[in-house]
Amino acid sequence: MNSRHMTVAALAAAGALTLSACGTGSSSNNSGSSGSSSGSGSASGQVTGGPGIDTAGKTIHITSITALSGPASALGIPALAGARTALKAINAAGGVDGYKIKMSVKDSGYVPQNHVQAYKATVGDSAMIQSFGSPTTKAIQPLFDREGIVVQPLSWDSVWSKDPNLAPVGVPYATDVKNGLEYLSKQKKLGTKVGIVYQDDEYGADALRGYKEAVKAGGLDDVAQAPFKVGDTDFTAQVQKLKSKGAQIVLVTALPSASAPIVGTAASLGYNPTYLFQGPAWLEQIFTKDGTKSGKPTPVAGALAKQTYVLAFAAPWGSDVPGMAQMLADQKQYAPKQIPSEYFTFGYAQGKIIGAILKKAVQNGDLSRAGILKAKESLGSVDLGGLAPSPDYTSGGSPVSTKSIIARVDKNTTGFLKPVASGVTGQ
Repeated sequence: MNSRHMTVAALAAAGALTLSACGTGSSSNNSGSSGSSSGSGSASGQVTGGPGIDTAGKTIHITSITALSGPASALGIPALAGARTALKAINAAGGVDGYKIKMSVKDSGYVPQNHVQAYKATVGDSAMIQSFGSPTTKAIQPLFDREGIVVQPLSWDSVWSKDPNLAPVGVPYATDVKNGLEYLSKQKKLGTKVGIVYQDDEYGADALRGYKEAVKAGGLDDVAQAPFKVGDTDFTAQVQKLKSKGAQIVLVTALPSASAPIVGTAASLGYNPTYLFQGPAWLEQIFTKDGTKSGKPTPVAGALAKQTYVLAFAAPWGSDVPGMAQMLADQKQYAPKQIPSEYFTFGYAQGKIIGAILKKAVQNGDLSRAGILKAKESLGSVDLGGLAPSPDYTSGGSPVSTKSIIARVDKNTTGFLKPVASGVTGQ
């Protein structure tokens, strides 16, 4: 993984040269949730400001607390690149009704305590915050609920839709699992004996909820549930359990650092079930060393290519969806070294959502925290051009999206994910 560490270092170094430096800089009003100032931008020509808002300089400061190091860095890096690309494109097109968006970045390494520290250090100067990961976002949830700031999670926990301060994008883990298992067992008829190997934290817990509901609703045979801890490297016991119970379809809820050795261990034991990967379990670099079609195949590439499906939280690279051409054009201009990546696509979609929320707030003439929250809640359904399931923020506590994208691993496809179904909903 040396190349990934090099990428982390390069991205961290480039951070000061992209949208903004680590600090948000001066603001006409950047402290306290009730402060305000006036400036132009709304239909009436006046915009109420708030933390992170420089109405005089027409600048909106936001912060991304993400994973540029640690076990999830291979996911956090391209997701950040996608969000930055979208925001650069928005700024180049005139910004949000004349306001430019500047993003600061903090690396929490997927560690909840670090996430809390980063949040406390930046919330006073941020109009919105991006938060990577389920356990990390839950660690700061009491804080941002108290502050009243809108937070965009880069994770898909089912409970996010119930918190008005959160602006999730995508299908919740549990719903995705239900849709995927029903599709493979009923429509593809790949078996009714199912098992799950899952990360023993909030991420895995939500997937397990969906798994149990799918089993109950779909009349499936739950033959094995095999948890593991973040950082585990030996998955022999989990795989042997799944194999001995005859699981035909195995749901893998893990990070790529675990999903690859899970598949490799199973192959070494002569066990080749149909895999259904939760979205964060997939990464292009577990198929080839550098994530490209010309790269050297990894030891698990052959096993992955046999019959692995992925609950894709974003449209696979190059998909025939309306928003793909513009995203690829922006990627070529602002992130030319980016390899095909679902995380880049998803980050790009998230950046578009940030732009839409802030645009609505400016048009309403209110960039205070309360104004941004009101803008998010009144935004309605946002068309992402098929890049990710369109969220609807007026759903009253229900999931903002429920229609899954399912892809199959294919060595001949750029990005190695070939779309097989979209708009998938189960019972």
